[in-house]
Amino acid sequence: MLERTEMEMFLTLAEELHFGRTAERLYCSTGRVSQIIKQLERRVGAPLFERTSRHVELTSVGRRLREDLLPLYEGIRGAIERAEAAGRGITGTLTVGFMGTQSARVLSAAREVFELRNPDCTVRVVETHLHHHTAQLRDGTADLLLITLPVSEPDLTVGAVITRGSRYMALAADHRLTGHDVVSFEDLAGETFVAMAESVPTYWTDFHLPRTTPGGRPIGRYGEPCATYAEALALVAAGRAIVPGDRQLLSLYGRPDIHFVLVSDMPQVEQGLVWRTRDDADQRVRAFADVVLEIAPALSLPAPTLVPRSTGDTVTPA
Repeated sequence: MLERTEMEMFLTLAEELHFGRTAERLYCSTGRVSQIIKQLERRVGAPLFERTSRHVELTSVGRRLREDLLPLYEGIRGAIERAEAAGRGITGTLTVGFMGTQSARVLSAAREVFELRNPDCTVRVVETHLHHHTAQLRDGTADLLLITLPVSEPDLTVGAVITRGSRYMALAADHRLTGHDVVSFEDLAGETFVAMAESVPTYWTDFHLPRTTPGGRPIGRYGEPCATYAEALALVAAGRAIVPGDRQLLSLYGRPDIHFVLVSDMPQVEQGLVWRTRDDADQRVRAFADVVLEIAPALSLPAPTLVPRSTGDTVTPA
């Protein structure tokens, strides 16, 4: 009967076909890998790998062993992971909320990975809007939120930043700045930002919709508050206000009556996971947060390419 270490060593080397990479993945020395494989070959009675100074490949016996062994090993590993998850209390239903399409992509992908690893726990993905802010955590309709930061509440925990991107401004098609693709924060002097619903904390609104430029010149706020981003864009298209956002704007809201401009020196837009501090010890919350942090980099949006109207030169924002 093969030990788990032998199975793991053999299958990893069969995948990597390189003793050094196998050792790195399994946190051991190349000598240990060689020792275990030789021990396994003696037990089988035939070489499992053909080795030269330049490459490693499976023999016909090794290929057959891999085909027979892999489903058994995956079954054993799955059984152990399910037992560990049950022991950690990763069961039931976890509800996670997203703000914005990029967050939805991340959470949907994280759900697939999380449920595969924790089959006794179901993840429900729901949408949240600007006017909700963190209300869904407090009313119990969500256990975690992936939302736009900052969040600074005494009863809430903010995890790692999951996405970070340059700040763009949505303008009406006939706005005075639509002839530009990149502007400065100071260029926004005298403009009018949309207003947020009263349910959005003042610190959040002031961070994203500052009342003055760095030089102290005023920026106004529209009198009618917006509950959703769609409402904000309606005001923008009508020429009544401007609204900031991240680079999702360019791919999600392309329309002829709105122009998007990069603001080169405003703080970047960050999104992070937020949960109730009393749930810090909830293994479901921690495990899901770890999965999101693991997979988010692979799902990041590519840097948008802007073509300035005046020169035709290509500018790729950092």
